[in-house]
Amino acid sequence: MPDQVELSEGDARRIGLRAQGFGVARPGRVDRRRVRKVVASLGAVQLDAVNVLVRSHYLTVYSRLGPYPRRLLDEQLDPDRAAFEYWGHAASLIPVEFHPALRWRMTSNAEHKNWLAFQERVERERPGYLAAVEREVAERGPIRFGELSDPARRDRSDTKYAASSVLWERFSDGKSVLEGLFNAGRLSASGRRGFERLYDLTERVIPAEILAQPTPPADEAQRFLVQHAVRALGVATARDVADYYRLPAVVTRARLRELVDGGELRPAVVQGWNEPAYLDPGADTRPVEARALLSPFDSLLWERSRVERLFGFRHSFELYVKPAKREYGYFVLPFLLGERLVARVDLSADRNQGILQVLGAYAEPSVRPRTIAADLSTELNTLATWLDLEKTTVTPRGNLAPHL
Repeated sequence: MPDQVELSEGDARRIGLRAQGFGVARPGRVDRRRVRKVVASLGAVQLDAVNVLVRSHYLTVYSRLGPYPRRLLDEQLDPDRAAFEYWGHAASLIPVEFHPALRWRMTSNAEHKNWLAFQERVERERPGYLAAVEREVAERGPIRFGELSDPARRDRSDTKYAASSVLWERFSDGKSVLEGLFNAGRLSASGRRGFERLYDLTERVIPAEILAQPTPPADEAQRFLVQHAVRALGVATARDVADYYRLPAVVTRARLRELVDGGELRPAVVQGWNEPAYLDPGADTRPVEARALLSPFDSLLWERSRVERLFGFRHSFELYVKPAKREYGYFVLPFLLGERLVARVDLSADRNQGILQVLGAYAEPSVRPRTIAADLSTELNTLATWLDLEKTTVTPRGNLAPHL
């Protein structure tokens, strides 16, 4: 077993930032290769429907590369695709070479008792419907749910389904069939129209050379995901690692032990952390000079207790909180400056008026607002230009707003 490494809080913070792609100068020109490198290094870029500013996956890449043509991320899903959509941390863009390592999850979804029970019910109520949906995708795909010739919508007043918390009992059997086949790997997402998933046969989406690769045993695939999670985090507890690809805790701990025993990870102790940590052997502790606005769905922020340990920052997520009860706002972006999360900004894009709206700006309690205002203003102006917004307005809400 490798010797245990002792790290300071600062070491862990620098390692975590560099592992997530910060601390490197933004390129002057961004091409498709650079975008692909970001997706590959993170291993998952979370998708989300919220579009009050810009969809999260575009913002995650922007935070690391600066202004870039958003089509370059869309092109990762082109026929010679570098990425595919599946369940990573949540619905995510994932490097296409990870497909074999996620087939165990597809098999598990295909064998899930709720999915099997759903299929039994649909076959009983609508004989042949599942096969008809899959056949229609084969004949007409890629298609959206709403393009099914028979979407099999259920009556929303049917309290049996409205009150059910059981997976697959939803308001449309057609949508549930498509999602179930997607989860099981029989269908894949060829892209999205608006934000609606386009379903197609997997063999028409995933490159043939990837599909031809052998399916690894579940434990081997899980080791691959765990090792990449540690690489993307730099240094992490078992809980941090499990959260990255939403792996069961017991599975994660077993795979971590195996990777440590094999010398592929190093055990570590981080000052101030109450749990053992695991270190990527290639971790980089050099100082970080960064300036970036982060999507609330950024992978740097996924595990909130980790964010507190690294930065002393409580990541507030208030999209689903009633407006009157929000402390900071609806779509709040943490602001990374140097090696610290120093502020948070509630942002919205008024596309009709061409305005980036700063609805609130809050410096952290340990930060003097005046000392960071210029850097934040610069970053806001860069963001506005990237989003083709001509003007930035600031609402006088929050201790940082008067200084912008």
